[in-house]
Amino acid sequence: MKATRMDSRSRLVRAERTDPGPVGSQQDGDPQDSKTGSEVSGIRGFLQRLRTMLPRSRQMPDRWLAREQRRRRYRALALFVAIVAIAAAIWAVLFSSILAVRDVQVVGLSPEAEVAGSSQVIAAAAIDVGTPIARVDAERARSAISDLPWVQSAEVRRAWPDSIVLAVTERTPVAVVESEDPFDPDGEPTRRGVDESGVIFDPPGGLWLSDPVIRGQDAAIPEAVDVVASLPEQIERRVRDVQAVSPDDIRLRLGNDAIVRWGNAQEPDFKAEVLLALLPRRARGYDVSAPQLPTTFRERGPKD
Repeated sequence: MKATRMDSRSRLVRAERTDPGPVGSQQDGDPQDSKTGSEVSGIRGFLQRLRTMLPRSRQMPDRWLAREQRRRRYRALALFVAIVAIAAAIWAVLFSSILAVRDVQVVGLSPEAEVAGSSQVIAAAAIDVGTPIARVDAERARSAISDLPWVQSAEVRRAWPDSIVLAVTERTPVAVVESEDPFDPDGEPTRRGVDESGVIFDPPGGLWLSDPVIRGQDAAIPEAVDVVASLPEQIERRVRDVQAVSPDDIRLRLGNDAIVRWGNAQEPDFKAEVLLALLPRRARGYDVSAPQLPTTFRERGPKD
């Protein structure tokens, strides 16, 4: 009985060991099972790598955003510094005493006019020491200086950082204008200069010119100046003075007191030629205002 049970148990164990199992199942060590396991491992590794990559990809926008924010802060800081620098420069140039006028110089004057002329020019310009140099009204100062009768032209220059230069060109007298002093008719006549454009003025350094002398109406002075400027040397050296009766009646007084009625400044060469031809007659007067029809008065005739 015992032997029968043991035999049945042995057969059962052997049957379990040799049982192939259900249909479709595979034993350990089968090649197909190994292939499937490697595929699963590959998928798992890919998923693992993907999980490690996902956080990095999320961090990339954060890093870019941080860099962009830093750049914006730097740009804002640079803009603020630039605005502060510009404001400081404007304050220094326009409102502070850092670039203020400390010296006003006058250049271009003759030695005779340097002392008196410089004071007149500086007074006319009226530029206060201490004024910011950028706020100096150069055009107003130039206009005021040019209003001085003896000034032909003027220029106002800024000599940074603290000087103003007043460049002046004087009028040059070409003749002397004599006129009676209205307050002292019996006294010495006043003497002023006149330049080639007919402007009458008092040179700041005094009138050094002595001749030719022009007397008469101020309105006729410019025409008289044109007449004097057009005279040839043979006639100019004979002229003692010029009488400006009107713009169309300019008269020359010669050294022998003879009077030449020259007229206006037109046809100067023709008039000079006619006058030179008439001078040998030694007349007391000559009229070449109409050179086609010249006239002489009180002739004494040519010398023997």
